[in-house]
Amino acid sequence: MSSSEKILIVDDHPVVLDGLASALTDLKPQGSIHKAVDGQSADALVSLNRDIDWIFIDFHLPDFNAIELMERFDSMKLTAKTVVMSSDDSPDMIDKVMSMNPSAYLSKSFNRDELQQCIDTVEAGQIYLAPSLRMELTSYRRSILAERQRIMSQLSERRLSTLALIAAGYSNKEIASSFNVAESTIKSRVKSLMVLFEADNRTHCVFEARRLGVI
Repeated sequence: MSSSEKILIVDDHPVVLDGLASALTDLKPQGSIHKAVDGQSADALVSLNRDIDWIFIDFHLPDFNAIELMERFDSMKLTAKTVVMSSDDSPDMIDKVMSMNPSAYLSKSFNRDELQQCIDTVEAGQIYLAPSLRMELTSYRRSILAERQRIMSQLSERRLSTLALIAAGYSNKEIASSFNVAESTIKSRVKSLMVLFEADNRTHCVFEARRLGVI
């Protein structure tokens, strides 16, 4: 990081906000640190500082999530290096974030050494993701994501709507009434859903759908 770089940290937790600001100040004392506690404040700061160089974003903000904020920044044609931070290290979360092509993803459990490694990696023109998280993401994309795509390709709109109503706790009779069809039609549809999700019953079917991120 050069001495003239502008750095924006977006996080609604004061301890994280101040701690990261302190760490970045130590790594680059001459850098200009800006802080925002929500997406709206970050948007306002970026609008006034289009030459911002680094943006560190907490995924969960009071008004936006990091993906929504990155979409906003993309529309502004920013060239800032974007680092998304989250305490949720689930492969599903990381997959969603990485699909937006950030410069890096940092688990909020990161320490000073990892922060330095992240910065060095990004400055070298590469995307930073901790090796352990990269392995989990690769495994996820090869297994769960592939399974989800297979199921989604066989889920019609009616099946998906039926699944959502099952998950909401509605009975076959109530679902049939909402679709204005015979209850036997819904029973057949529920059976096909259980076959698709390889489930033993309705509860198991909903569990599998949620596990795969279908609903």
